[in-house]
Amino acid sequence: MITAHVDIFGPRHRRAFSLVMLAGLAGCASPLDTDHDDVRTIKEQLGTIRVLGEDRGLTEGATLNSMLDDLKKKDRDSKDRIELENRLARIAELAKTGETTSITLPETRRQTLQNNLSIQAVLLDPAIAKQAVRLQQAKFESTFNLSVTQTRTVGPQFVPSKNNPPTTFDSERTQFVAVPSVDVPLRSGGNLSVDWTTTTSLQSTAQGSSSNAIVQPGVSITQPILRNAGYDYNESSIVIAQAGEARAEAATQYSILSTLLEAETTYWNLYRAAEILKVQKDIYNYTKKTLDDTRTQVNAGYGSISSVYNFEVTLSTSVSQLLSAEDSLAIAVRSLKSTIQNPEISLDGSAAIVPSTEPILRTFDFDKTLLVDAAVRNRADLLGLEAAQIEATIEVLAAKNQLLPELDFIGSYNLNGFDFAGRSLPTARSDIFDGTTVNNPAGFSIGVTASVPLGNEAADANYQSALFSRLQAIANTRQQEITVATEVLNAIDNLEFGWRQILVARYEVAAANRNLEAMKTLFQMGERTSTDLANAINLLALARINSVSQDANYQIDLANLAAATGCLLGHAGVEWRDASRLDLLENPQTLSPPLPYDVADAPPAEADPKKKTSESDDAPTPATMNE
Repeated sequence: MITAHVDIFGPRHRRAFSLVMLAGLAGCASPLDTDHDDVRTIKEQLGTIRVLGEDRGLTEGATLNSMLDDLKKKDRDSKDRIELENRLARIAELAKTGETTSITLPETRRQTLQNNLSIQAVLLDPAIAKQAVRLQQAKFESTFNLSVTQTRTVGPQFVPSKNNPPTTFDSERTQFVAVPSVDVPLRSGGNLSVDWTTTTSLQSTAQGSSSNAIVQPGVSITQPILRNAGYDYNESSIVIAQAGEARAEAATQYSILSTLLEAETTYWNLYRAAEILKVQKDIYNYTKKTLDDTRTQVNAGYGSISSVYNFEVTLSTSVSQLLSAEDSLAIAVRSLKSTIQNPEISLDGSAAIVPSTEPILRTFDFDKTLLVDAAVRNRADLLGLEAAQIEATIEVLAAKNQLLPELDFIGSYNLNGFDFAGRSLPTARSDIFDGTTVNNPAGFSIGVTASVPLGNEAADANYQSALFSRLQAIANTRQQEITVATEVLNAIDNLEFGWRQILVARYEVAAANRNLEAMKTLFQMGERTSTDLANAINLLALARINSVSQDANYQIDLANLAAATGCLLGHAGVEWRDASRLDLLENPQTLSPPLPYDVADAPPAEADPKKKTSESDDAPTPATMNE
């Protein structure tokens, strides 16, 4: 190590320079200070739960009582009731969605895999685990070391004389030492070190001066014989890290499959909500036409006014159910949007997503044994447990090695080259190989070191703990195999039950259609009351909704069976290793902002949204309502 100090400033210059440095340091904000301020800002936002509406995101409107009073004032004659029905019609129009975007089930999977941030985050786990493997492999990398030192020692020296009084002289010694070396870790657990020590020195005293140069290349080795010895022990940490990488990949695949299953479930829930909304629209239109026909008959002197009142109640109930279905559809659309996380689609209701993939409605023959075996082979959670079991087994082998006493072999060998006539390093180096080494024999050392703990309780406890951990890993694997088999068999039973439910629902719809057609004919003949016809309409609505729900449930059960076996439905698998997009994590995208107006109202002129053609006002017949 060479150390030098040169004072280029005077005292006043040094003080001025120190002040300038302090001012510069004070002007440079540390990143840690910024983080400290951010944490303090977050803490200031905590401690008090705010009241909804403080940020003016929620404003109060008319009360329910005032709205009911307004309805009572207008509900006096038939003209006012017609106005109320028109209001109900305008409310029903709110169920019309804005712009629609069609999406298929494969496209849903693709966008979820590409954009979903939870998937993108979990994709980093294998990359992190891979770096842990590199870290363990790096322990066998060689290391180059260099030590350079120059020292100067000055001390008094007392020189006696016969005829003169004692005289004190200063002795001076200057020495330069350079030691380059390479350390090579051995996979057997030892360490090999090769160095080339170079030394020059100059010593001056009252009697004179002397100088010399020394060159000493050497090699040394340390090798464990019992504890910490062997390839198996020293490479065990690498295999453990590789097992950890396998566990991370298994956990990642399981998480991705779960997210994709959630996307499929959300997709079919959206299909259910969209179909139920269609049913409620049909029921509303049918009820509205029935009310209009009944009122026409009453005005012509046929029928009873009570039938009109009954259908008015039925119409109000239909509007309520229609709005409820529209709200369920909006929630289902938003749920799918939050799953696929397409940055071009806003979370608000300005754009509706319409599922275009038709449900699979067919029976299947199940070989339960083959499906359970496939699940045991494919399930990522089982593969992760098997990797953990391998990891526990290696931990046992490593802990068993630590039960052995420590016995290490140490040895070194070095050559010597000298130049006492001066400080010539080439002369010293040539002195090693010029045949005069008989005067400068090589040096060596050899020996062993031993260490035996009295009792060895720590190593034994670690070994027993590793054994128990391995047994625990085996039990966890076996238990998960039972759980996987149970999930597969339950999914098969659910599918078989779901298919029977589909057949029953189809029969129920057909029967409800026949019942409605008969009740309508009998009502027109005066043999049935309006209540009977209203009940028939409700029965058909319930039957169709149940049929739609059974279709959607069957698709979800199919997806659950595929996930229970560790697979996905479709014609191609999913390669997720290349799906990582660090740009989404480094620069997270926000979804499009909502529109500043209600899509059910007339949009402002500057918005100019695409106009949508109005639906037909013709009410469906009972036959078309089943389509």
